[in-house]
Amino acid sequence: MAYTVTSELVAAAVAAAIPRLACQLPRDVFDALKKARRAEDHPRGCVVLGNLVDNAFVACSDNVPICQDTGTVWVSLEIGPDVSMSGDVFAGIDAAVARAYEEACLRKSLVKDAAFDRANTGDNTPAFTDIHVVDEPGVARLRIMLKGGGSDNASRVVMLVPGDGRAAIVDEVVRCVREKAANACAPLVVGIGIGSTFDKVAGLAKRALMRPLDVEAPTEQAAQLEHELEEALRESGVGAGGLGGGSVALAVRVATAPCHIAALPLAINMGCSALRRATIDLTDDAGRVNAQLDTQLVGPSYICGGETDEVEVPRAKAKDAVKVSLPLDKEAAASLEAGDACLLTGAMYTLRDAGHIRLMEEMGSTGQLPYGLEGQSIFYAGPTPEAAGRPFGAVGPTTSSRMDFATPALYDAGVAATVGKGRRNAQVREACKRNGSVYFVATGGAAALLAKQVESAELVAYEDLGTEALRRIEVVDFPVFVGIDAKGNDVYDA
Repeated sequence: MAYTVTSELVAAAVAAAIPRLACQLPRDVFDALKKARRAEDHPRGCVVLGNLVDNAFVACSDNVPICQDTGTVWVSLEIGPDVSMSGDVFAGIDAAVARAYEEACLRKSLVKDAAFDRANTGDNTPAFTDIHVVDEPGVARLRIMLKGGGSDNASRVVMLVPGDGRAAIVDEVVRCVREKAANACAPLVVGIGIGSTFDKVAGLAKRALMRPLDVEAPTEQAAQLEHELEEALRESGVGAGGLGGGSVALAVRVATAPCHIAALPLAINMGCSALRRATIDLTDDAGRVNAQLDTQLVGPSYICGGETDEVEVPRAKAKDAVKVSLPLDKEAAASLEAGDACLLTGAMYTLRDAGHIRLMEEMGSTGQLPYGLEGQSIFYAGPTPEAAGRPFGAVGPTTSSRMDFATPALYDAGVAATVGKGRRNAQVREACKRNGSVYFVATGGAAALLAKQVESAELVAYEDLGTEALRRIEVVDFPVFVGIDAKGNDVYDA
């Protein structure tokens, strides 16, 4: 029997999937988070995992994004030898992405050109698409992933040589996770590609992320390597959020391919705790698309029904966290220690990459802070639009190290604190120590939960930067850890 897949069918499937993927975790990922939470005994790791489970419930209950970074859209269409295509599939996918991101009020995160025009495209296109011919008669399969920038930035390709062997693969994966897990919103699903060529091995690693966590490896050898890597990562002690414990990875997924006799290509593609992906069968009518997604994604009833056997774990609640008022004064800052759980209440300012470039240009040689930022806290965040009766549908921390170029100067100019995720460089630590300033770490990937703590928001400057504009927000009991204290002590070093 021959099948024809139309561009309209593919576009309809993509448009229907995107809003749901943005707001509902895959069931296998959610179940793995619950399992990790039960097993974790590190106090900070327990809090992070508890926040992520709670975040999944808030996101699907309120129909808001799991994460404020609603990602680039990766679409791979797999077709069997007896399946034909009609219409402009790629143009149809782009149109579906633009429509879905606008109608669902999702954050648009793409720029027009990486090197020469970093203006936002305004509709989150283009999607990143490909077509694969598979040796499966009658198959037309659509794989979709919403991939955040933090996890992709934490990925890498390494061209090893055959003599490096298996030990080098394990060492490289552990090194990458140690360095980057906090930036990629651990606990991670780590996709590993081994083989092929320089330009193909990264795609191999990304496709590995599509295998559900409850599906075994295709070969015993791959299963053994996955187990070895999972054990090595558990023993690293990096933990959820990079803040300690055994739950740095929910799973490792390995995909291998042939390669040149002189090569051993290795790609590591980080999948964050909000691994938003689905596989959709297109060989039936369009009505099957939504039904199949129902079996893959969690809803409120699934989460509540699965929680009856859960044990209580420590959380950073008001009774066991330090209450901190913002703006942060020097005396309060001096009393905090790296690793302390805190609840922030008061005013913060959201600003990230493009906004920091603009701010540093405005400060120029004078070094004077504009917009009343002296003594204030800067939250590295690019929120999604208003939703569920709240100023933002989702707002969470982005990778702090991207702002390291500006942070010492901002601390020296009078900024009291910053809020983000992941490690900072030595210059930021020294600036905290020099100025009595603090760096706070919020749970990456818990943006729906964190948005519930934001009471108001107002635009201050840089409106043309969209999600990267400077905004003043009021927060209540906003949960964080002290990442670097006013003495320069760093929780990640501990």
